[in-house]
Amino acid sequence: MIDPLSIRPAWTDDVEVLTTIRREAILTLATGKMGRSDARDWANSAGPNRVRRAIEVHQVWVAEIAAQPVGWVEFNGNRIEGLYVRPARAQQGVGSRLLAHAEAQIWSAGYRTVMLDASWNAEQFYINRDYQPLSERSPERGRPMVKPLAPGTVETTWYTEA
Repeated sequence: MIDPLSIRPAWTDDVEVLTTIRREAILTLATGKMGRSDARDWANSAGPNRVRRAIEVHQVWVAEIAAQPVGWVEFNGNRIEGLYVRPARAQQGVGSRLLAHAEAQIWSAGYRTVMLDASWNAEQFYINRDYQPLSERSPERGRPMVKPLAPGTVETTWYTEA
C-alpha cells in the first residue's frame, strides 16, 4: 500500500514538474521495451509547451503524495492522451489510481468507452485493466485499445480529490 494519495486538477504552475515526470518515466520505464535511442527520441518529442497546452485544452489530473506530484493523466473526451508516473512510484498503484480517476471522469461526462494508444511499455498495464487491442501497433503511435465502461465498474472511492 502506498502513502495517502490525492488527485487534483493540474495547474499551469505544474508544467515543469509534469514535464520532468513524463521524461523520467519514459527514459526509465520504456527503455527496456523500446531501446534507449527510441525512448530518448520519445522523451524529447514533447516539452513544457506540450504540457502547458494539455493543461489549457484537455483535462489533466495530478496524483500527489505528501503534497508532491508523483504522476499525471491527460484525457480529452473519452481518449486517454497520456499517463505518466515517477519511476520511484511505479508499480505502487499510482498509475492504476490515475487511470481509474480518468475513467470515472469520462463516465461522468456520459461516455461509455475509453480509447487510448498504448506505448510498448504500457500495453500490458492496460490489458491487465481490461483494455482490448483494436489493431496492431502503428509506427507513429502506440497500439490502439478500447475499454467499455459499465455501471458498477467505475471505481471512485479509493482516493481523495483535492
